[in-house]
Amino acid sequence: MVSRIKTVVTIGPACDSYEMLKKMVLKGVDVFRFNLSHGDNEYFTRVVANVRKVEEETKRNVLMLFDLPGPKLRTGKVHGDKIEIKEGTEYTFGKNGQIQVSDEIIKRINMKSKLLLSDGKIEFKPMRKEMGLLVAKALNNGVLLNEQSINFKGISYPGRYPTKKDEEGIKFGLSLGINTFALSFISSAKDIENARKIAGEKSVLIAKIERIEAVKNFKEIVRVADVIMIARGDLGLNIDIADLPEVQKRLLALCNENSKPVITATQMLESMTNNVMPTRAEADDVFTAIDEGTDAVMLSEETAIGVYPLKAVSMLKRIIEKYHYSGIIKRYKIEDIHDAILNSVIDLVINTKINKIITFTPSGRSAFRLSRHHLQLDIFAITNNKMAFSKLSFSKNVKGISVESLEKAEGNLLKIAKEYGIKKAIVISGLSLSENSTENIRIISF
Repeated sequence: MVSRIKTVVTIGPACDSYEMLKKMVLKGVDVFRFNLSHGDNEYFTRVVANVRKVEEETKRNVLMLFDLPGPKLRTGKVHGDKIEIKEGTEYTFGKNGQIQVSDEIIKRINMKSKLLLSDGKIEFKPMRKEMGLLVAKALNNGVLLNEQSINFKGISYPGRYPTKKDEEGIKFGLSLGINTFALSFISSAKDIENARKIAGEKSVLIAKIERIEAVKNFKEIVRVADVIMIARGDLGLNIDIADLPEVQKRLLALCNENSKPVITATQMLESMTNNVMPTRAEADDVFTAIDEGTDAVMLSEETAIGVYPLKAVSMLKRIIEKYHYSGIIKRYKIEDIHDAILNSVIDLVINTKINKIITFTPSGRSAFRLSRHHLQLDIFAITNNKMAFSKLSFSKNVKGISVESLEKAEGNLLKIAKEYGIKKAIVISGLSLSENSTENIRIISF
């Protein structure tokens, strides 16, 4: 089964058991996200083992990604693991305050700007500083949990990138066999290049777009990143919220033009954290992201701490299944002979109505370039490259198939077709053999 739009699900206390992970895998989850801002190495080691046990039992592969904390500013732990915030009440911020934050944050807070906590859900007005603490008045009611984000206008992120904690997270992930990392709060292509020096050339690096600098530098970022994540939670706090829909649409289009898989993340079905059904606006939000060209959609709190994690996954899949491509074909600039050949494949799909494509691809490039077209395709991408296989987990309309030898796989084409129930397909081969090989396109009935 080829996933039209890929589903990325965040693991947390609500879904980290073997039993729940198995149910989610059987529902068709493509990627599990581990948020390294919450949890310790012992916890992540245990849950990774649970996922691998599920994979072995269900015979299904699910990619795991480690989402690194980055230089994001956060509160500390709170008494009883949560504080009921009351509108109009003053609270103290600081190392010894009711809401723990570092001295560095206290020094840098702009007294004229609102403090936004928990991805902007709770607002405070700074009142005064006294005895090393900040006193701020709550502007609305809310519940503050442990280690929540803190933002304010003019915020800057100190130090080098990646942070020491990020470096430790990458090395820990590699020790567990994880090769996919999301980079939080990047501002430029150089941030990604620095992280790659630690993660290695065979790792998949996801650039999270959360800062205004990342939006401004997006054209250079999209060239060096392997995958893009439009992380709308913090992005919506760092740019004018009214600009967010246009920015999302523009970035999705640029990702498609550059054949880079892109994830749309944050608050997709947020109300399902506590409710059995999403809002109408949330359902429309998921549908719109698909229509605008996203490859994957992501759940965060809905599955990590939500009351109905499995229902949230089911609802996401249902919305995805309801989407049908309009039939309006988006054409892209032909850069080289490979693009010209793949463009002719799209013409074949349109004229023959054969929507199953088998491609032998060491880099994944042919699959990424085919999947960006707004067509109902089933692309079976056969690769001998582990990095490419991981990237394919994020690409819409693509089923990645990992093999040790592309030459042997081409010889076993009939067996592969039978395994996936393919009766007729457009087969692209030759890409696998060498840079100087001649690609050929065949229509084969099995």
